[in-house]
Amino acid sequence: QRENDRKPIRVVAAKVVAKRTHVSSSHSPIEDRTQTATDYFVTFETQSGQRSEFHVPGSDYGLLAEKDSGKLRFQGTRYLGFERSA
Repeated sequence: QRENDRKPIRVVAAKVVAKRTHVSSSHSPIEDRTQTATDYFVTFETQSGQRSEFHVPGSDYGLLAEKDSGKLRFQGTRYLGFERSA
């Protein structure tokens, strides 16, 4: 995280090219129950063709669709938001 803090905040034109999830689980023998967590990832492509995958909140993941285009805001590897073009 500290490394990202040193990077500039960037806003670039990009489009959504892929989405994926990763589900992990852990078992607590004391409580005898399993907990699951889902992580959400979106790959964006800039106009220059560079692709970057970001870990995004589930609320953003649900609103984004492949081929959406707009302005991607990020800092290093930290996703800060995506504003879809009208």
